[in-house]
Amino acid sequence: MDDEQQDAAARPLAGLLVVDVSRHLPGPLVGRILGDLGARVLKVEEPRSGDPSRQAPPLAGGRSGLATLLLAGHESVALDLKKAPARAVLDRLLERADVLVESFRPGTLARFGLAPQDLRRRHPRLVVCSLSGWGQEGPWAQRSGHDLTYQAVAGSLASRPAMPAVPVADVAGAWSAATAVLAALYRRRRSGEGCWIDQALLDAAGHAYVTGWAGEADGPKAIGEPLPLTGALLGYGLYRTRDGGYLALAALEPKFWRAFCIAVGRRDWIPRILSRDPRLRRELSALIAGRSGEEWAALLAEHDVPGEPLLSAAEARRHPQVKARDLLRDGADGLPRLAYPALFDGRRPRAGERLPPLGADTDAVLAAFDAQPPRRRRGDGIGRRRSLLTYLRGLLLRLLTRRR
Repeated sequence: MDDEQQDAAARPLAGLLVVDVSRHLPGPLVGRILGDLGARVLKVEEPRSGDPSRQAPPLAGGRSGLATLLLAGHESVALDLKKAPARAVLDRLLERADVLVESFRPGTLARFGLAPQDLRRRHPRLVVCSLSGWGQEGPWAQRSGHDLTYQAVAGSLASRPAMPAVPVADVAGAWSAATAVLAALYRRRRSGEGCWIDQALLDAAGHAYVTGWAGEADGPKAIGEPLPLTGALLGYGLYRTRDGGYLALAALEPKFWRAFCIAVGRRDWIPRILSRDPRLRRELSALIAGRSGEEWAALLAEHDVPGEPLLSAAEARRHPQVKARDLLRDGADGLPRLAYPALFDGRRPRAGERLPPLGADTDAVLAAFDAQPPRRRRGDGIGRRRSLLTYLRGLLLRLLTRRR
């Protein structure tokens, strides 16, 4: 397979057009996933401040690391959807779009005259993906929320009530939505019809807690009661090491626990794999505190026991396996680019390089899609950056689009 074929294999969604009017993390992450797979993503942003991720701290050189990870490679179109001319422009874009991603509170699109059911009637092939916290229906549908509250209600914080290190509802919700979009597009190949996807972040948080639901098979668990994968098992947890770090010991299966016990000279612990005796846990903690993280990593690797030192994000970037997998790289702006987490025929899809300035692609995109409003006037809701370069770029894109 030559390089061109490999590039095509790593961009299976090439030719797909996604219009993303969502905000914050989950919706833009859906666009990022589809964009990494080759789709063209038009990021519609509010003209004055843009997507809130652009202001997410920390900022480096005036740029947000989060915005760079989410929006690089997209085209920024500035439209104030509170104004009718901008909504008319959006509807024109949707005439040729395959997917619309939105994350407004349920009912907001309808107030804009863009209800998903109406969009489906006007654009039968369009896949409308609506992300919301609680879902489009139900007594909580209009309630405010964030990742933390969705996880709280889904039960996923119950066994270890502490601030989560990862926004599970947001991230799992984005991946669930992207999967649903791909399933809808596959179905469209047979039926010719798009669909309306109702993706609740609450549902995603509940789905991500699959081990928690399994842990209640023998009865309800109290808040704070550890489960097998959240601290109940001796051989599966985090322990302090001599150098002040942590060891992630994952001797979950009996064969690994046995190998660990033999490696540390404690064969008497082998039958106690399910023990909840606090004295035994203190003994194990004291044992692990006697060596550094690197010493434990070497010993456990020698005996084929899963266990690794806990790394910071900066340390993880330097890890030899992360580097070998080419998961992260720095862009020209010094901010990270995170690649798609799978390879296609040995080639990993790459995140886009360019973080578009807010509204930088408005004129070019509108010209290419014949989406100019009847006349330009102040306050029409269209954010513009006029220049000869963008005008010519728009003409070129228009010609190329018409040839497709």
